[in-house]
Amino acid sequence: MKLLVVSTLVLVSAALTCKAEPLPDALVGRLTTVVREHCPDATIEATKDLFTAKHGTMMFTRHGGSKTGEILSQTHQEEGPNFKGFVITVGAAKGFCVGQADNPQELRGPYYSTYIDAPLTEDGKNCYTLTFSYGSRLDPKFKQAIFDAIPKRKFQQDDGANGSQPFRSETNRTSSAAGSRR
Repeated sequence: MKLLVVSTLVLVSAALTCKAEPLPDALVGRLTTVVREHCPDATIEATKDLFTAKHGTMMFTRHGGSKTGEILSQTHQEEGPNFKGFVITVGAAKGFCVGQADNPQELRGPYYSTYIDAPLTEDGKNCYTLTFSYGSRLDPKFKQAIFDAIPKRKFQQDDGANGSQPFRSETNRTSSAAGSRR
C-alpha cells in the first residue's frame, strides 16, 4: 500500500511539475470509444491536455507513506475504483518525464491495482503521463482494450544486441541522481 501511495504521488507530482501539452485528438477518440463500448455509464472528462474516465469509484480512507517506508498516522481521503470499477487518467507533458518510479509498472494495493507509465509521445520530444487504476473484478476484455488503446513505450533495435531496448532520450543520464541508469 505504501509503495502504491508513494509511487502514485511521485508520478502525479512529476506530471504536475511538467508543463502540459495538448493530447492528440486521435488518442482521446480511441480512449473514449473503448470506454463507451465497454462501459457506457462511465464518466468521461476530456480537456485539451487531460483525459479522465471513471466508473464504479468510491472514497477510501488511507494512510500515507514516506519515502523511507514509514506509514504515516495521518489519514487522507482518496477516490479509487471499487472491485469492478476503474479510473484512467492520461495527460501529456513537455520534455522527458523522469521520476522516482520505474516505469512502466503495476502497483498492487490493498483495494485496487494501479498501472503507471510515462511513455514518449510519437515524436519522442514529450511524454504522456498515464495512470490506470482498476478493481480486481474489472472485466478482463475491457482491461485488455484499455491496455491496447493507451500509448506504448517505443523500442529500438540495439546494433550490438539481439534484443530490443526501450527508446531513451538523448539527454545525458549519467548524473548521480537517484534512479539514473548508467
